Amino acid sequence: MKRKDTGILGEKLAKDFLERRGYRIVETNYRYPGDEIDIVAKHKDYLVFIEVRTKKSLEFGSPEESITPAKKARMKATTAYYQ
Repeated sequence: MKRKDTGILGEKLAKDFLERRGYRIVETNYRYPGDEIDIVAKHKDYLVFIEVRTKKSLEFGSPEESITPAKKARMKATTAYYQ
């Protein structure tokens, strides 16, 4: 499976997981110059921004470890502009 296909599968699995837990998917792959948010969802009274990381193995670290401080800053800036 190619890397892009792995990412697409990961996002589908994440959406299914979230919907089973009561999240309503508002938008996927929201783009703002300089970044993208994989899933925007509503849960109860909250708007939730979700970054999906899909890995075939933990050989190079966990998905959480792959989100760098720079990525976190870009996500934070992008969420501020979401409408």
